Amino acid sequence: MKKGLLILFSLLFVCSAFAFEAGSMLIGGQAGLGFSKSDSDDDGTTEVVLFPQIGYFVTPNVCVDGIVKLDIMGSESMDVTAFGIGAGARYFFNRIYVGADVQYQSANISIGGSDGTETAMFGTIKGGYLFPILPGAYIDTQARYMMGLGDYGGDASGSNEQSSFNIMLGLQVELTR
Repeated sequence: MKKGLLILFSLLFVCSAFAFEAGSMLIGGQAGLGFSKSDSDDDGTTEVVLFPQIGYFVTPNVCVDGIVKLDIMGSESMDVTAFGIGAGARYFFNRIYVGADVQYQSANISIGGSDGTETAMFGTIKGGYLFPILPGAYIDTQARYMMGLGDYGGDASGSNEQSSFNIMLGLQVELTR
């Protein structure tokens, strides 16, 4: 037990030597493949996500993010194209990060020849790791879980019970001042 704690604290000390500085930015984004469900009874659909983002470090290792999202989902009976904007934050411990964001989305939906538009709010929790490839450039690996907040708007109605899980891969470039 003592050896385990010693190893843990040693790793934390070594990892804490790297820090993103206040005032620096991360610019980039991710692309991902995921699985989405409208509600707990839904069979689910496969989705492809494009997710550009820009982050600004307000203090060392605390990043505020601006997010844009393009989400394409489909199944045999349904096609959805969604566009979203949002804001969030990430906390970095070395190159490992955890974070959360809130997004507003508008989606065009085609089900069996009927077309409609829905709007909705979503909350996301995420975690990832930045693999350095060049000084100031990183491969971003991320897992994220998104869940619906509140009710649908537009042509849709009812409680937003949508959820999705995505594995993302992307590129982040650090700009320092």
